[in-house]
Amino acid sequence: MADDPERQTDVQEEQKVPLGKPPTNNDNETAPSFESPFDLPNWRKWINTVLLASMTMAVTFGSSVWSSTITVTSKQFDVSETVSILGVSLYVLGFALGPIVWGPMSEFKGRRLPLFSGFFVWLLLQIPIGVVNNLPALLVCRLLGGCFGAAPVGLVSAMYADFWEPAERGIATAIYSAAVYIGPTLGPVFGSLVTENPSLGWHWTAWLTLIIGGVVGVLAFVFVPETYGPVLKLRAETKARNLTRTPSQRSYGKQTPTFRDFVGKYMVKPLLMLCYEPMLMVMTLYVAIVYGILYLTFFAFPYSFTEGRGWDPRVGSLPFLSILVSVLAGSVGVAVYSKKYYQPRLVARGSVLPEDRLPLVMLGSVMLPAGLFWFGWCSSSHISPVPQIIAGLFIGCGIMLIFTNCVAYIVDIYLQSAASALAANTFVRSAVAAGFPLAAPRMYRVLGIAWATSVLGFLCILLIPAPILFYKYGRKLRQMSRYAPTPA
Repeated sequence: MADDPERQTDVQEEQKVPLGKPPTNNDNETAPSFESPFDLPNWRKWINTVLLASMTMAVTFGSSVWSSTITVTSKQFDVSETVSILGVSLYVLGFALGPIVWGPMSEFKGRRLPLFSGFFVWLLLQIPIGVVNNLPALLVCRLLGGCFGAAPVGLVSAMYADFWEPAERGIATAIYSAAVYIGPTLGPVFGSLVTENPSLGWHWTAWLTLIIGGVVGVLAFVFVPETYGPVLKLRAETKARNLTRTPSQRSYGKQTPTFRDFVGKYMVKPLLMLCYEPMLMVMTLYVAIVYGILYLTFFAFPYSFTEGRGWDPRVGSLPFLSILVSVLAGSVGVAVYSKKYYQPRLVARGSVLPEDRLPLVMLGSVMLPAGLFWFGWCSSSHISPVPQIIAGLFIGCGIMLIFTNCVAYIVDIYLQSAASALAANTFVRSAVAAGFPLAAPRMYRVLGIAWATSVLGFLCILLIPAPILFYKYGRKLRQMSRYAPTPA
């Protein structure tokens, strides 16, 4: 089981880098051996990394693919576009609610149980979305889909900390972050192609999501093992005791936590961390705004190119590809940074310094508002669309750099408590992202494309000092933390 909050510092002190491997047993008893996830061959780790990221991509693809159906469904069900946008917002709201259970459960029962149970229920929920013609029922299914699909969204990045060393974990987190953004970026593109096809229609957005999720889910279920060290160690101890004792003597040694323990200790933990950890609080706010901006672009991009420039809806969704290109470029940049800057400093120091993740956050904090202002003020139909599409590269790259490295920063700080920290992070960022699309239609129609996008740019400017201050004072804040390991 995960350690009590009061003992967290002691446990994680032993998990200082380079590896963050499970602590060894120094008692007089011989510790039962178990296969540490850190000892898996690299090829197996990379397969796990890609499959876990692909699960996240499938779920986030399902979040945005509905945006391509907004016009069609609002007409079919005779509702406003704002009501139809609820299909996106409720799904993302599910991302906020689900981690309250999935994150703590992963520290209680291990990673595989919550990961795959949530994912496969999410798959089943695509079936009613593909056949039902009742809007309230569709919206309920979308909300539940987000709740169960939140399992990989909230757990995958924490799972990387179970088997990757810090330098490689940065690369793995970049792959995860790319998946988080590739999914919702491709959703509107493929969704428009399906929705505008008379022989398919908007119901096929759910069937397409089911096909993608089914393929990656089955492969991941076959290849991805349990990765949470404390649970693996407890299982090994139990197995060793049971092999050496008679049936009447067999016991778990340690009392199995009850459901009351789970609620009182594990489910409350993310809330306590969010209240008492200023680093988690501020970084969560930053990521929430960035994540909300991503989901707002699902409306802003098509609106700008179809309403502002008069493009066909299928063509108007293609500028999303500029965000996709920039996300991939940002992922490569994070990988190079991890290898060329982060890893050498890690080896020279001999321990993790989470603040080494923050220079890329600083870079992203400048690129994102620059891209937003650029996009907004090049939106006029009298200006070529090329500059506006190029602005999408800055927006996507800025979002990618901030999100990836903030998540990696949180994981580096909290280690075995990372799942709870990320559960709190996912809850807040998803709640914000659920609200942004609802505000988008009125915001863009009242303020216009230029000023509506500029409001987001000014909001991002206010947050530029955050990574700079944490880079300077992060070590002192970690010394005051009750969940973070003692700084080196």
